[in-house]
Amino acid sequence: MNVQTRLLLTGTAAMVLLLGSPATPVTASAPPDPAAIAAVVESGLGPARLPGVAVALVEDGRVLHTAGYGHDANGEPVTGRTPMRIASLSKSFTALAVMQLAEAGELGLDDPVVRHLPEFAMADPRADRITVRQLLDHSSGMSDTAYPEAALAQPGSLRQAVADLRDAGLAADPGRRHDYHNPNYWVAARLVEVVSGRPFAEHLAQRVFTPLRMASTVTVDNWQDPVPGLVDGHNRFLGLTRPRAEPDRFVAGSAGIATTADDLARWLALHTRDTESTVLSREGLRELRRPSAPDGHYALGWDNPDPVDGPRQITHNGSSFTSTATMVLLPDSGYGIALMSNSRMPLEADVEGIMDGLIALTRGTPATGAPAPLALIADLTVLAAAVPIATAVGLKARRARAWARRRSTAAPWTTALRLLPYLLPLPVFAALPRILELVTGGRGVTFLLLSHIWPTFLAAVGVIAASGVLLLTARVRALLRLRPVRVPRPESADPPGTDG
Repeated sequence: MNVQTRLLLTGTAAMVLLLGSPATPVTASAPPDPAAIAAVVESGLGPARLPGVAVALVEDGRVLHTAGYGHDANGEPVTGRTPMRIASLSKSFTALAVMQLAEAGELGLDDPVVRHLPEFAMADPRADRITVRQLLDHSSGMSDTAYPEAALAQPGSLRQAVADLRDAGLAADPGRRHDYHNPNYWVAARLVEVVSGRPFAEHLAQRVFTPLRMASTVTVDNWQDPVPGLVDGHNRFLGLTRPRAEPDRFVAGSAGIATTADDLARWLALHTRDTESTVLSREGLRELRRPSAPDGHYALGWDNPDPVDGPRQITHNGSSFTSTATMVLLPDSGYGIALMSNSRMPLEADVEGIMDGLIALTRGTPATGAPAPLALIADLTVLAAAVPIATAVGLKARRARAWARRRSTAAPWTTALRLLPYLLPLPVFAALPRILELVTGGRGVTFLLLSHIWPTFLAAVGVIAASGVLLLTARVRALLRLRPVRVPRPESADPPGTDG
């Protein structure tokens, strides 16, 4: 269950409070044809679904298909040459850059980070034991629960990002558990800078992008940094998709790459060719994809989830505030698929549905068709809960005087108990990010993030909280107006003609 699905389930529960067997693998007799690919992708496009999508498909190192579908935020057609953010898919590139240094003998994956990056220091002395591998498989002990980086001031450089960790602690012993945490890759990218002697972006450009002929691929420090040809994506509010700008977010090494379907196909070709390459050895590429984290799944910038009704996969997902991307390697068949969408929805079911359909095509089985538009359904669900609640509370507020007259003779403490529940939605709204972090396993949630991935839910909870405050205010004012006004009695005067 992905983070967005868990947020939907928790969001629905919050609204209430405020009131198979595995498939048998099939070998495709021929690669999917462009018309079949287009049919799968276009089933996920539309006003209630995704605005624009770009796809890359490779097999055993051969690029079979790249194309774009739909439109960007400016209304222009998406093509295989349209730049898009790939967010956390960038981690696989950072891991490869580190592996290049390891193969060159400039560092060891199991070396302590401080041996090669003396500036790396944390408030917890256990940080001295963190290895390079533990950064890359997120088992360093760093965590959003100990260092909520998304809610903090964003650094301006990799050097500053590492320096900011000096006051941070660890959530666990290094190597004990897997905690997905972006600063792991900030430190890894800074390590590349220091060991290679060149800026991180320059290292990727010279040692990765250029050899792979990824001419339209760049990496940035912040999602607000300009990229030629890159257009911000979309969010959905009240069931309608609308363009949104990316907010201030430091992403160097962790999520900073923008690329095209044409270029991402070359990246997939590298990983499906299973031979020596100009950027890394065959053994090095395999090591990147081999699980090493305590969860038994996460590798070095790649994940190895348990197969569910499908073939074995090596994959990674990523999301910016206005875009979504995913890539999948199918080692049993030699296929690789990448999918980029210029939107970030409350659920990623449309993106997942397209990927499932493309995987089905590679196996020679028909796609199951588009899933239900869950992003739209999610919005309608919270609206169906919030609108009646807000309407009912508004009607109660209009009848506040009649309510006050009925309560005018009641004991004050009983009246207070009747009013108190209307205040409860306010602290729930204020604590909403912390509540949702319980669902995401401690991953940082902020109001800024919620305003992009599910603004309808955030607005709905806010309206309910505001309605409760409005009703309480109206009833208290009505009670105060019913209280008798005591006029002070004038002091009696002495009768005329008497002595004072």
